[in-house]
Amino acid sequence: MTLRLVPIAALAMLALVGCTPAPVSPAASPPPAAESPSSAPSTEPDPVPAELVVRGGGVELYDSEDALVGSFIWADETAVALEVLELAFGPAPEPSIRTGDGTHYADYEAYEFLGGFSYFSAINLEKPRAEYFLPSSVQVDTGEPINGVSIRTVDGLQVGGTLADVQALSPALNYEHPLGTAYLVDPVDASVVTDPENATDMVAAIVDGDGTLMRISAPYPSRSFI
Repeated sequence: MTLRLVPIAALAMLALVGCTPAPVSPAASPPPAAESPSSAPSTEPDPVPAELVVRGGGVELYDSEDALVGSFIWADETAVALEVLELAFGPAPEPSIRTGDGTHYADYEAYEFLGGFSYFSAINLEKPRAEYFLPSSVQVDTGEPINGVSIRTVDGLQVGGTLADVQALSPALNYEHPLGTAYLVDPVDASVVTDPENATDMVAAIVDGDGTLMRISAPYPSRSFI
C-alpha cells in the first residue's frame, strides 16, 4: 500500500507546483500628477449700481444688468441700510437728529444724501425695531440720478412725473398731504389695503396742485392707528 501511495502523492505535489501562479510584478507607479497652477485672483469687476427701487416693503438696488446687488427692509438695522445706500450714492453724510413727539413717533437719525435722497432711522426705541410701526423710512425729492443711480418705484414712477402717470396705476388710496395729495401704491399686503381694522406699508407718490409728482415717500401706512 505504501509503494502505491508514494507515486500518487508525488504526482499530486507536481500538479500543485504546476498550478502555482507566477509571482506578479508590481504595477508601474503612475507618473506624478502635474501640479495645478494656483488659482488666479478673480478679475470680475465690482457691480456698478444703476437703479434704486423704492418699494412698500423696503429698498432694492440693481446694477446695469438688472441684477440685484443690495436690499434692505424697514426693520433692518441702520448699518445694513447704509451699506446699500453707500454702494448707491457714496459715503453717507453725518446724521442729524429729528426729535419725535414723545408718544407715537420716535426720534430719528436723518441721513440726507446730497442730490435729494434721505434715509431716516428710528433710535432710542423701547421695543424691538421689527415691532415698531415705522422703524425707518426714505424720502425722494429728485428725479435726477444721484451718483449715476436713478430712483424709481417698482411701477416706474419718478419725481418729476405727472398726476396722469400716478393715476394710470389706479391707486386704491389717497390722502391729503402738506405738498398736495399722497397717492398710495405698491402695498406689501394688497388684501388689507381697504381693511378698516388693518394696515399695510405702501409707497406714497405725492403730487402737488399743479399735477407734478414732487416726492416719493415710503413706507406710508394704508391706515393710521394714531
